[in-house]
Amino acid sequence: MSGKTTEQMHTVRPRWTWIALVTMVAGLVLIGVGIVATSWVWAIPGLVLLVVGGVAGLYGGFFYDVQGGASASAQLQDVKEGNEHEFPGAGTMRSKSEVEQDVRDRWLSEDE
Repeated sequence: MSGKTTEQMHTVRPRWTWIALVTMVAGLVLIGVGIVATSWVWAIPGLVLLVVGGVAGLYGGFFYDVQGGASASAQLQDVKEGNEHEFPGAGTMRSKSEVEQDVRDRWLSEDE
């Protein structure tokens, strides 16, 4: 393991992740209705919604493993304001001082 720290950051956009989730669930519901009704008329729009939701999820950072723990009201505020968050990618190695600074910035800030 080398002494270098390379940090790949991922942007997560809560508004887009929620839009993606709702769109993909709607697509799955339509696919399910199409299967039950044995009708492509329902299943094809469901497939389209599933793909559109997947694309929105890719843009919004839906598929990244990020830290949770925010309250429902904080998440709703992020969605309303269209906030974006940066999170380090999986396997990122950081120095102790970087981690301590990150903890101070995220969890011990004075503005709450």
